[in-house]
This record gives sequence, C-alpha cells and structure tokens, in this order.
Amino acid sequence: MSKPSECFFRSTRGNTSMLLALSIVPLGLAAGAAIDYVRLNEAKTELQSALDGAALAAALPKDASNGARIALGKDFFAANFHRTDMGTVDPQILITATAVRATADTSLATSFMHLAGIHAMGIQETAEVARPGSSKAEVVLVLDYSGSMNKKGKYQAMRDAASEMIDSLGSALKPGDLKIGLVPFSAMVFTSMSKSYVVQPSADATWTGSTQDRKYPYNITVDTPTSDNATKWGQFDANENKGGSGCAAYANKKLKIVPLTTDLDGAKSALEAMAPLGNTNIPLGAEFGWNLLDPQAPYTEGVPYSEIDTRKYLVLLTDGVQTSSEWGKNDSRSVSNGQKNLLSLCGGMRAKGITVFTIAYDITDPAVTTLLSTCAPGRYYEPEAGDDEIGAVFDAITSQIKSQVVRLTR
Repeated sequence: MSKPSECFFRSTRGNTSMLLALSIVPLGLAAGAAIDYVRLNEAKTELQSALDGAALAAALPKDASNGARIALGKDFFAANFHRTDMGTVDPQILITATAVRATADTSLATSFMHLAGIHAMGIQETAEVARPGSSKAEVVLVLDYSGSMNKKGKYQAMRDAASEMIDSLGSALKPGDLKIGLVPFSAMVFTSMSKSYVVQPSADATWTGSTQDRKYPYNITVDTPTSDNATKWGQFDANENKGGSGCAAYANKKLKIVPLTTDLDGAKSALEAMAPLGNTNIPLGAEFGWNLLDPQAPYTEGVPYSEIDTRKYLVLLTDGVQTSSEWGKNDSRSVSNGQKNLLSLCGGMRAKGITVFTIAYDITDPAVTTLLSTCAPGRYYEPEAGDDEIGAVFDAITSQIKSQVVRLTR
C-alpha cells in the first residue's frame, strides 16, 4: 500500500470531534433530566407543604362537621398551591376520630425528558395530622350477664374491673367530663323509654320493661322509632324468655340499662347490684350500646358526633357464643342473623368514629373469637378467667382511652 494510503488509515485527528458530536444528545438529555428532577423535588416540596397546611386547617376547628373540615382543607390547599405545570390537583381529605389525612396523586409534565419519551413524572404525597386531644369521653360498657357468667367468679371479676376503669378514668378527667353508660345483656335487655317507641302497652308515658331486638334492618341502626311497629322495640320471644328468664327476672337481677351519666358512683352502684341470668344475645347489647352513644332518641344523653372535645367508646364483653335468635332479611329470625347483625353494628359504629373494643372472656370458640376480632380490628382481647387477666385487659383499654382524651388532670 502506498504511503498516502497508510497515512489515511492511520489518521485519528477527527475521532474526538466525532465522539463529541455523538455524545451531545445523551449529555443533553442527562442535563435536561437533571433539570426535570430538580423541578420534581421542588414540586414535591410545594405539594407537601400545601397538604400539611390543608390537614392542619381541617384538624384544628373545634366544632366543625366532617364535611366542613374537608371543605376547609380543600380551600386552604387551593389558596396555597399554584403550580401550573401539574394541572388541577384535587387533594383527598380523610377525617377519622383521631387524625386528618390529606393525600394527592398527580404528575409533573417534563420539560426535557419528553425527548426520551417520558412526558410526565408521578407524584404521590401524604400529610397526616393528629386531631387535638379531646378532654371529654363517653364510654359505654356492654357486658354479658348471661347465666354462664356465674361460673368461675367471672361476673364478679368483670364487675370489679369495670368499676376500677370508671374510677381510673374519673380521676384522670375533670369532674363532669366523663360519661359512663351500662348495657347489661343476656337474651334481652331491661330498660326505660317513651312508650311511643315500643310495641308493648304502657299505662304511663314512660315504658319500663324487657325487649329483644327490633325488626330488621332497624336493629342494625340508631334511627329513632316512628309510628311503624317494625321500627319499635318491645319485641318478645315468649318461647325463649319465660319462667326464670322472663321479664320480671331482669328486674329482680337489677339488669337495667344505665344511660350515659356523669354520676360515676351511681353507675358503680348499679354494677354492684347486677347478677346473671338467661341466654346470650351479643348484637342486642351492641345495638343498645350504640343507641346510648348516639344523640338521637330514645336516649339523648350522647353529644353529637361532630363535638371534637368528646370521644366515644364502646367496650363489648361476652363469654359465650350467640344463642338467641335475631331478626334478619325477609322477616327471618335466627342465630346466624344475630352474628351478621353484630358485624353490621360494629361497622356502623366505627364509621361514626366510635372506638370499639371487644373482649372474648374465657372462651376460645372460633364462632365467637373470629366474630369479635372482626368487630374490633386491633382492639380485641381474649383473657382467661382467673389470675386477674380481665383486670389487666380493662387496664389496657383504660390506658388507650386516657392516651386519647386526657389533656388536663385534676
């Protein structure tokens, strides 16, 4: 090969320029990507800041309804988030009994990365703010007083643990800031209410007597009875409730419902007098427990759910499987209806912001334990009789209530 040809093939003087030209595009994309990521971080910071403020705005008002809180949060967000490269961002605001959570799921349009086929980058941010601690509590104890509670000293241990809870909460809160309600249940409950709310006759304006659940679906709600008998209490299964388990027995055993009251000594005295009898109707106890906490008639001692200074709690204890029948769909009456009704009642209470605790006392039957653990996820207990396990459970529940409501002590 001639010398000029060798020089041509050996020459490398243009390689650097060629490589530089070839690298311009990826280098440019890398630089553009860096700019887009800087914009992404800025957008995340601005979005997070706006969500933080929105959650705070929704959490702080004292007496606002949940709907009003959500509106306040969204208004704050709209007034403080102004980026135009993200389109319209609509934050989702969730209100619970203890917190406000604001979330946004959106995207940022890219300036340079679209050259590589990436037209937007996703952004998901969340802000959660604890609602200010309340200083008042309404606590309803729904306690099984069926005949099996006579065994192993169970009802006495339950009674003592419940009384200690009342004392402990009463000492931690200012006078008048704690309301206690009691629902002793077995196959029926014994109570007083306006005679217009029951199907049984009454010579007085106020009816006092024993009742089972009202007709479905009213037995899974807290709707005030109307003129329709299906909405009323006073239903009575004569086959199940007779002789030693009849209406008179509930009065003799002092198993009368105590509506929410600030008379803590009176509530403890009522507990002290109660004694067990009869079968087990767990959802009936839950039904009346919810009605005590609800501000609608027949019991009106509960404050509205929107009162942020007051939190509502229900403690449900049983030591047995469901043995009583309840009303269900198509006018049916069965034990399985009762099991389904309990889950509906628990779900309804939790949806209203009521904190539900359940206790399977000295029983490990899955028919009960599965039901109660599903009723109160994360707040379910399974103590045995003896060794004051029930006392430890009530202490644990008391501590949880205190952590949420105790702001000022005496």
